[in-house]
Amino acid sequence: MECAIGKGAALSSDCTLERAGDGIILHHPDGGFRRLTRDPSTGALIARDGAEPLVTEPGEEGTVQFSIAADRYRIPQDVLVGTP
Repeated sequence: MECAIGKGAALSSDCTLERAGDGIILHHPDGGFRRLTRDPSTGALIARDGAEPLVTEPGEEGTVQFSIAADRYRIPQDVLVGTP
């Protein structure tokens, strides 16, 4: 999956996605990570790990694009299918 870690970074395919229990973990190349879950009533992604909110952004068709603080992510929609 694509990510841009830090202000001004370009999107690249350096991050990985792991399904874990009732959500997903996005792993950064530097060892950092973000925990996400889906709202059961709306299906929207929610950041689980802290004070920084997940902000949905417009993206390419077939993808979910969002930011958390200065980090940006683009995940293919079909990868998220079935994520709790």
